[in-house]
Formats: sequence, structure tokens, C-alpha cells
Amino acid sequence: MRKSLLTCLFIFGCLSLFAQLEDDEFFWGFRAGATYSSIQDVSTTIIPPVFPEHSYTTETSPRPGFVGGLFFYYRFRNSRCAIQPEVTYSQEGSDFNYTDINGLEYTIAFKYQYLNFATLFKAYPVGGLHVAIGPQLGFNFENTNMDYTSNMPELGPDLQITQSLREVLKGETNLSVVLGVGYDFNFGLTVEGRYNLGAKDVIETLANGFNFIENKNKTTVYQLVLGWLIPFDQ
Repeated sequence: MRKSLLTCLFIFGCLSLFAQLEDDEFFWGFRAGATYSSIQDVSTTIIPPVFPEHSYTTETSPRPGFVGGLFFYYRFRNSRCAIQPEVTYSQEGSDFNYTDINGLEYTIAFKYQYLNFATLFKAYPVGGLHVAIGPQLGFNFENTNMDYTSNMPELGPDLQITQSLREVLKGETNLSVVLGVGYDFNFGLTVEGRYNLGAKDVIETLANGFNFIENKNKTTVYQLVLGWLIPFDQ
């Protein structure tokens, strides 16, 4: 066991010394992985303030999803810095869970889908190890994709309530700041973890009879992705 651990550490040390993409070259690539996202303050939007807080409980559960897309990469000559524009598709949202003292339980699942445009600036402190930061604009092309399910359909058919919710809660374009850390191997593989911090409201609340209110519902998104870098001359 100790010998295997030492071998792994030796290999990683070698990669740290030599795993570095050549500068002043253009690359393109693809990336794919998993997302884990949530939407903040849904309870404030959904629950009217007239209800006593002791009469109900709420919970917002993050949703897993998929992210994938294409990117371009350029490392500046004689520099530890690079730039990476990219276009990606991502699944993001939240599950809002409600329970009250009358036994009503329901879940509103926000299942949004985005087409994202980002430009990341990457810095390499050593070898292929990098940190990244940049803005991202996400266009929500499934802005009414939500489902309502409850344990008391006699209060209103779930499908009917779902349709009503889709008419008053509309997904919005998202603007976020992307923070990442990862490793680029010299044979083309790149591994990266990201944290996307939402900067604007992603749910527009229209006039409605549910007593929903307009609120700042920002997103937080975690990503773990694998990518592959390909030189343009190949």
C-alpha cells in the first residue's frame, strides 16, 4: 500500500514538472461533466408573509444535472496566463419542498436548461495546475420547465397547478461569476472543478393569484468536468 502511494506521488510530481501546454498556440476542445445547483430564497417568493412561520417548514434541495460544450484556448507567449472562451449547455435548478401543520406536502421542481457563453482567464502557478475566473451569461431556453407534485391532489390536480405555476413563474437569463481550479495534462486531458456564483434574479414573478412576490432568486452552481484540448493544426 505504501509503495503504491509513493508511486502515485512520484507520477504526480513528474506531471507537475512537465504537464504544461505550449504557449502561443491555439487549441479547441470539448468538456462534459456534472452540475449540482440550487436557487436561493425560493421560500420568500412562494410563501405569503401572512402565514405564521411555525405553521409550515420549507427546504430547498439542490438538483444534479449535466453540463457539456465546446471551448477555445490560447496561452500567451512566455506567460503563465491563458484565455478560454466557451459555449456550454447546462441543466440547473432546485427542488422547493413544503410541509405544513395540516399535512399538506408538495414539491416544486425547477428544471431549467441554459445555453451559456463564458470567457475565462486562467493562471498557472506551477505546471498544469491552474485557477480560473470570468463572467458567464446563460440564456434560459426552458424557462417554464417546472413540475408541481403533492400528497393532496384533491386540493387541486397537480397538472393543473403545474400549468398555473408555469404562467406566473418564468425563468430568466442568468449572469454569474465563474471560479475554477483544475489541472491541464500535457497529453490534452483537463480536469476542473468550478463554482458559479449568480449575480442576478433568475425567476421573474408575474401578476398572480397565489400571492407570490417578486424576489432576488440567485443561483449557486458546482461543476466537476473533464475536457480534452486539441491543437488547431491537427
